[in-house]
Amino acid sequence: MVNSREIVSIVELIFYIPTTVVALVVCARHGFRQTSGWIYTVLLCVARVAGAICHLIGINNPSVGVITASVIIDSLGLSPLLLATLGLLSRFVDFIHAHGRPVWNPTHFRLLQTIIIVGLILAIVGGTNGKPKPDGSIQVQTTSKVGIILYIVGYAGIVAVLVVSARQTNCVPKKERRVPVAVFFALPFLLVRLVYAACAVFLHNHIFNIVTGSVPVWVVMSVIEEFIVVVTYVTLGFLVDKLDKADIGAIQGRKNKRQLNFGLVGMVGRGRRNRGGHSSAPHDAQETGYTGTRQ
Repeated sequence: MVNSREIVSIVELIFYIPTTVVALVVCARHGFRQTSGWIYTVLLCVARVAGAICHLIGINNPSVGVITASVIIDSLGLSPLLLATLGLLSRFVDFIHAHGRPVWNPTHFRLLQTIIIVGLILAIVGGTNGKPKPDGSIQVQTTSKVGIILYIVGYAGIVAVLVVSARQTNCVPKKERRVPVAVFFALPFLLVRLVYAACAVFLHNHIFNIVTGSVPVWVVMSVIEEFIVVVTYVTLGFLVDKLDKADIGAIQGRKNKRQLNFGLVGMVGRGRRNRGGHSSAPHDAQETGYTGTRQ
C-alpha cells in the first residue's frame, strides 16, 4: 500500500518533470547566459526530481547511501529559490540604474550571492556529517545551523533590496514592473520555507525530520511553498521580454554570477550521482538511526 510520503514524492515528480521542461523553455527564451535567475528554477526542479526518486527508492531500500543522497539533495532547496529571487531583483535594479537613482550596486548583490552560496555549502556539509543519536534522531551539526543563519541573512538582504528599490518602480518599463510584484508575492512563501528549515535545525523536533517527520507539516511548510514560488517565477519568465545586450547592466553582467551558476550545476550533478554511491556503513537506515532534515 502506498503511504503518504510516497504519494508526496509521486506528486513532486508529476509537478517537477514538466516544470523542468517549461523552465528550460524560459531560460532558452531569455538566453542561458543571462536568465535573470530562471536557471535556478531549473536547478531546483532537477534537485526535487532527484530527491523524489531517492525518497521512493529509500522506502523499499533504506540504505545509508540512499538516505545520505536524499539529505544532500534536499539541502539544495532554499538556495536556488533565494538565488532566483536575487537574479530577478538584479534585472529590476539594473533598470533603475539606467533610468533612476540607484541605491544598490554590483558589490551588494555579489555579497548576498556569496552569503547564500556559502550557506548552501555549509548546509550540505552539515547534512552529510550529521551524527545519529540513540533515539534515532540526527544530531544537527554546527555547520547546518550556520548555513541556515546565512540563509536568513540572505533573505533579509533580499527584502531590503526589494523594499528600497520598489520606491523607484515608476522609472522602469511597464512590463518590468511585474518583476517586483512577483517577488513581493513570493517572499511570504519563501519566509515560511525558511522557517521550516530553521525549525528543522534549531528545534531538534522529530516533526521536521525528513525521513520520519510529519508529512502534513512538510507539505504545508515546504512542498507547497516551493511549488508556488517556482510557478510564479516561471510564469513571470513569459510575461517579461528578453533583454537586449544594451539592457544588461553591471549587476546582471557581473562575472562571478556566471561562475556561481555553473558551480551550482556541478553541485546538483554530484548530488544526483551520490544516489548510486556505496557506503561502508550498515545498509539498514533503522539499524544506523540515520535521519535528516530538509533544508
